[in-house]
Amino acid sequence: MMSLGLISDFVLVALLAVTLFYVMRLLRRLGELQKDRESFQKLIQDFSAATQQADRSLADLRAGGDGIGRELGERIGRGQSVVAELQRSSEDIKMLIVRAESAADRLEAQLGASRQMPAVAPTASSAPRAGGESEHKPAQDPQTQALLSALGRIR
Repeated sequence: MMSLGLISDFVLVALLAVTLFYVMRLLRRLGELQKDRESFQKLIQDFSAATQQADRSLADLRAGGDGIGRELGERIGRGQSVVAELQRSSEDIKMLIVRAESAADRLEAQLGASRQMPAVAPTASSAPRAGGESEHKPAQDPQTQALLSALGRIR
């Protein structure tokens, strides 16, 4: 039979073979882990670069938004001043319309009164002129004169 030393050597060789097998397997897994680590580091670097780009883009958007906000504020201010000017002009036009209506009412009243006056024999002072108009005109305010002038031009 074999000696105890030889059996223990075979057992030791078998154990060393199993250990060598596990060492090789462990080395292969460590190599894969190293590759995965490098991929993970590259992924972290890409993520960091993307984050920095996003920060720069946000800063650009904020700057652009602030500029557009200021420009929009200026345009709103100009629009409000134009609206105020239009309101003042509208009030002026309303006042002019009221005055024109008042002058038209006075003109109608004067025309109605002149039509109702009996025909008087022409005298030297009220003799018709060559143009067919009477020299005597009732005293009129400037608004009425302007309105009569405008009506005369329309005809």
